[in-house]
Amino acid sequence: MAREVTMRLPFQIFWLLVIAALVGGVWWWFAQREGTAARDQMKPHRAKATLVLVEPVVLATDKRIIRAIGTGHSLQSADLYPSVSGEVVLVAFEAEQRVKSNQVLLQLNDEDERLAVKLSQVAVKEATRQVKRLKKLAPSGTVAEARLETASSELESAILRLSQAKGTLKDRTIFAPFDGVIGLSDIDRGDRITPNTLIATLDDRSSLFVDFNVSEDASARIRRGDLVTMTAWTMPGQTFTGIVSAMGSRIDPVTRSLRIRAEIANPEEAVRPGTSFAVNIKISGARYPKISEVAVLWSRDGAYIWRVQNGKVNKVYVKVVRREGGKVLVDGDLKKGDFIVVEGVQGLRPGNNVKAAPREHGTNNKVKS
Repeated sequence: MAREVTMRLPFQIFWLLVIAALVGGVWWWFAQREGTAARDQMKPHRAKATLVLVEPVVLATDKRIIRAIGTGHSLQSADLYPSVSGEVVLVAFEAEQRVKSNQVLLQLNDEDERLAVKLSQVAVKEATRQVKRLKKLAPSGTVAEARLETASSELESAILRLSQAKGTLKDRTIFAPFDGVIGLSDIDRGDRITPNTLIATLDDRSSLFVDFNVSEDASARIRRGDLVTMTAWTMPGQTFTGIVSAMGSRIDPVTRSLRIRAEIANPEEAVRPGTSFAVNIKISGARYPKISEVAVLWSRDGAYIWRVQNGKVNKVYVKVVRREGGKVLVDGDLKKGDFIVVEGVQGLRPGNNVKAAPREHGTNNKVKS
């Protein structure tokens, strides 16, 4: 028994040494592997450049369209009232009739006024004859100078009374103050009217004024002479073009808006005063960077783009001002000529190396690298 134990002992020691050698080898292999990995991590790493397509930033003027509702007014408009009371003896117009300036529209009974004019004419004629007679006698001294002066004063008074009588007679006739179209009237022959009686309305519709209001911020960009386009609600298929002819002198403190007046031609008089218009007016604002819409990305911090500088990209936050036809006007830290990424933005990080190429083939755009 003791002999068997003695024989097994060297054998067990041998296997223990083998196992220890294996364990030591494994440990050494893992140590070498970790050391190599650590050394690899300590070596400077050069990232592979990402291929992106870029385009240059251009500047464009922000052109907005201001929309408003306007009301049309005649180029000239008048409500016709008589100057005096009297009986109507003639109505010389019809509704919708085109009349000329100084054309007779209505006549009041003027028999007494005509008599007054004739009496004044007689008085002037007599006073004139008397003055002439006294002037002939004055050199001989048979007529006092005071009597001649009195006759001259009477002549002047007679002339003034004649002018007054003619004015009163003229007030019995109502004339058209300008060329235009006359409206409806309730006056008939035989009616007795007063200075408070409306005879009719008269409008010159050859051109129209369209009044509308714009907001306070837009008013600063509108000038006299600016083009305006508009559509009448009564003629939706036709567009009218005019110009800004007048502007209000102050902002309304209640509505915070400014009154604008535009003038449009109406040669066929198809549009009547009082018509509503949908008004469009283009205004020019500040200049902003103009970029492709696909270049704008979004995050929880807002809109941003990738800008390429010296072969690297950096993130630039922007504010979208306006979109138009696949392009975007933005406000941000960009200048004309900067290159921005429009394709290949996936996975980009600030400071990444990129290899930039123009978006369109055949361009001469070059990116600094």
